[in-house]
Amino acid sequence: MKRLCDLHTHTIASDGSFAPEESVRYAQQKGAFALAITDHDTLGGLERAVAEGERIGQRVIPGVEITTNLQGCEIHVVGLFIRWQDAAFAQRVNRLSLTRDARNQRMVQKLIDHGFNITAQDLDRFQGRVLTKAHIGQILVERGYAANVTEAMNTFLRKGGVAYVERETPSPQETIALIHQGGGLAFVAHTNQIDKTDRDRSCQICQQLLDMGADGLETRYCEFDDNWRERTDALAQKNACLRSGGSDFHGSFKAGLDMLTGYGDLEVPYEFVEAMEARLRK
Repeated sequence: MKRLCDLHTHTIASDGSFAPEESVRYAQQKGAFALAITDHDTLGGLERAVAEGERIGQRVIPGVEITTNLQGCEIHVVGLFIRWQDAAFAQRVNRLSLTRDARNQRMVQKLIDHGFNITAQDLDRFQGRVLTKAHIGQILVERGYAANVTEAMNTFLRKGGVAYVERETPSPQETIALIHQGGGLAFVAHTNQIDKTDRDRSCQICQQLLDMGADGLETRYCEFDDNWRERTDALAQKNACLRSGGSDFHGSFKAGLDMLTGYGDLEVPYEFVEAMEARLRK
């Protein structure tokens, strides 16, 4: 029996459709040896997820996903094994969610200015969550502007789209330091999305982030083809760094994408978690 895990998932605390408890129960149903909850710029779902994991006997690894930028590229860094109950760390993460909310409010205003059938009040139903582009995309789908959330984001909300607003983010060094201050390990996420037109440049930026102190790379991801798996494995081996991976599960907001298995061929070995734990013990 393969020991598999999913170390990159989202809940309703940010832009997923599953409640934290629901995600944990689903992970157990899928046979996950470990599940990491890594919501965007918030620790809001971790208390409920950890409690549910303890209740049903499902291992839950507390995490967070933080956005940064380097050389004009948006980069996401996943922090795993963070001390989510640390008040000072939680306060610093909460400041990041406020900048995200402010940017996305401005995006909505740009849509309104361009004549889209959307109002600022449409966002009220997402109160209590970190507002993300996916929430705006959901509204655009409901109003008939796109077939699904991914299409809405890629058409209107991405760089070059009519509603795009650049977000103020911490530097890569600050992002890595923040995760380390929270007791966690920092992983460069979905490396294939750093520069979608230039794989070599994406790998070069990954190397820079490792040189800045990132602990590892996602070498398994739902969108990776054989070439990306080989490239990230080789880069991890070259740097003797840790490896992580996950489905980037968002529930119903990413059609056809499932927890643990991604689009069908994802496998993240539990040995990745054991290597992380060995590093943390040192």
